[in-house]
Amino acid sequence: MARKTTIASAKRSGIRSLDLVIALAWLIGFSIWFQSFVLPNNPVGRRLLWEAIPYDIMDLIDPRDQAGSLPWSWFFLLQRIPFITIAIAIWIGAWSIGSLGLRVLDPRIRGAERHFFSLCLGLSIVSLVMLSLGVCGCMSRWPLMALFVASVIAETVNRRRLQADINSVAQMSNGHGFVGPRRSRAAWIAVLVVAPFVFVQLLGAMSPQTDYDVVEYHLGGPKEWFQQGHISRLPHNVYTSFPFLSEMLTLAGMVLYGDWQWGALAGQATIAGFAPLTALGLFAAGRRWFSEGGGALAALVYLTSPWTYRISIIAYAEGGLACYVFAALFATLLFRDQCLNRELELTRRPITLALLSGLLAGSAMACKYTGLYAVVLPIGFLLIWVAVSVVRKGWRKQTAIIGLVYSMGVGVAIGPWLLKNTIETGNPVYPLAYRIFGGKSRTEELDAKWCKAHAAKSYSNWKDRLNDLPVKLTDVAAKNDWHSPLMFGLAPLSLFWCRRRRDQHRTDRSRLTSQQAILGIVWLYVAWQFFSWWIFTHLIDRFYVPMFSAVALLAGIGARWWESLATDLCFNRERTIWNWVSGGVIVASMFYNAEIMLRLGGFNAGRLDLKSALDIAVSPRLRWLNDEYESGRLPRNTKILCVGEALMFHARYPYRYETVFDASLFEGLCADSNSHDGRLKSAAQIRAEFHRLGITHIDVNWAEILRFRQPGNYGFTDFVHPDRFAELQRMGILGPPLNLPIGLSRSALDSGLRQQLSQWAPSLITTLSGEPGYVTDQIFPVLDTSEAR
Repeated sequence: MARKTTIASAKRSGIRSLDLVIALAWLIGFSIWFQSFVLPNNPVGRRLLWEAIPYDIMDLIDPRDQAGSLPWSWFFLLQRIPFITIAIAIWIGAWSIGSLGLRVLDPRIRGAERHFFSLCLGLSIVSLVMLSLGVCGCMSRWPLMALFVASVIAETVNRRRLQADINSVAQMSNGHGFVGPRRSRAAWIAVLVVAPFVFVQLLGAMSPQTDYDVVEYHLGGPKEWFQQGHISRLPHNVYTSFPFLSEMLTLAGMVLYGDWQWGALAGQATIAGFAPLTALGLFAAGRRWFSEGGGALAALVYLTSPWTYRISIIAYAEGGLACYVFAALFATLLFRDQCLNRELELTRRPITLALLSGLLAGSAMACKYTGLYAVVLPIGFLLIWVAVSVVRKGWRKQTAIIGLVYSMGVGVAIGPWLLKNTIETGNPVYPLAYRIFGGKSRTEELDAKWCKAHAAKSYSNWKDRLNDLPVKLTDVAAKNDWHSPLMFGLAPLSLFWCRRRRDQHRTDRSRLTSQQAILGIVWLYVAWQFFSWWIFTHLIDRFYVPMFSAVALLAGIGARWWESLATDLCFNRERTIWNWVSGGVIVASMFYNAEIMLRLGGFNAGRLDLKSALDIAVSPRLRWLNDEYESGRLPRNTKILCVGEALMFHARYPYRYETVFDASLFEGLCADSNSHDGRLKSAAQIRAEFHRLGITHIDVNWAEILRFRQPGNYGFTDFVHPDRFAELQRMGILGPPLNLPIGLSRSALDSGLRQQLSQWAPSLITTLSGEPGYVTDQIFPVLDTSEAR
């Protein structure tokens, strides 16, 4: 008997040692492989960045004073207080609204889970409220504030009543009042570690934006709606017909602040809150099914990722989408638990969770159309699969009810956006699916340009596609500039939970089986996120970032892989070795991630004076025009027609523009519609069109037009050409271009651009300080009748 015990003990010791060796080998090997890459977007080796870490960390704490450096101070943080205050008001209002919504649904979830779902649901509702107010032309701070205050009061009253009932029951049962759960040391350590990351993310979010897409439509659309006082279709900016859940929060910030420029910073701070909200959900999910330590590490991995930082300080839609990607999965896993407990009885709770899953999945699509295939379809399939696999009798009827309830939830969240597009354009998913639904002001030519730019990457055959698969897997797992080594360095270790062990107690086996099923679902969900990105998109890197919210959960669980062992296999020596080695890797990775954030994360004004930060963010040409207009050197009735330029958010003068995927306004005003050879209308007709729109100047950004015309780019209408403006000058419609500063209207000319200009527009070639150059920008005044004579 003693010999058998010794053999069994030796066998268990061999199992634990082998697990430790495999875990350490993977973590260290992956970290070395990860650090071997040269960053593709910023060509520098990762290993070289380590040398700069100590100096950059010290500069972050105490920046060096240099001649000509911009003004910075801790006191400039006071400038951010109004933005933070508005963001907090939006979040408290959203939490109250979402909590009331959960009370109506009554899924009976408590603690961190309830706060997480309340905020997810509340932010979606706030965005729809903002949409409704905008469509009705009631964009005032008072309806929003009244809604927030009423919701907070109602939720406070309800919580006090509920707490009184809980305390009363607890007093009767044990003589003591109700005491909430205590947080473990790991959870508090995680909070302290991530706090500086969240703080820096928040400062970055309250910085003027420089990213092209953000300035063009994520902020440009809300600005125009704020200025006109209502939400309507913007036919010159096709992107603003997308569902705009995140952008409605930006608009809410503008409305509450009463200014589009500074209010945008409040909205950006609100959107940045999706990162800690997602981390809260990761903590709650990890604690529910695995351990509080695993949940805390999942939150830490997510919040210390450079990608999380990047999508927090740049007002993309991916931050909100990542949150709803995970929230919909979380709600569906709760639905699965309820189904297993009740064998899908048609009680309120499982049905409610199916509805909640639909609301969250629909909210993902309301952030971005890609949420349709990334969230709505897989979550719907998972719900039906759970229902079919669990129901014992009458499964057709009950699964049909589940599917109907889920679809209702999706429809409530995304339906208003689809309805808005249908009314405005006749196409619910405008500008997509033009060949099916058509769309107002769209043409075959514009649709072809759109599809060419946004279509999924094409391969000549499946062999080429499969050969590209390892390349894309490497890109997603390790190669990109803003990846964290902790994501896929730790996530695969969660597979240790899938090992079945004969020596475990029956209760432990049952719990492990449930954990294995959850891990399998999460891994399949992550795999779908990758393959849908690879197959359905044009492979922009930030499009796969939302999957990292689910990957972070796997990473947190993988970091605590030893908890998958039975109690008698959790030997202290092996666990101590793993904790020390993995802890060292995690700490080193966080320092590396911080360096990436500081160097490559994006523009973060930090402790800069906001006016100086705005001067950095605004292009010199736009800043010059703003100064000319506000100083009165340009007439007060100035209205500029922009040709080729669409980054107009920071402009403080009246303007008209269009994106490259919209019909050219300049061409529509000047071209003879009866002619197909680019012939102009008569001078009287053109002058009348300019007078109708109040156009006083035409700003032609030749640099941007040339960029669009380069091979492989989007293309630009042939109607816009220097000869066209020369002809308008000869007709007496346009005057000589304004005398812009040389640095704003000239640029150096390289050999490739020189060849392009020599063939297309040699008149733009000039000199700059004695070297070859070209004209980058011209502003033509529109002459009135007396000036033309």
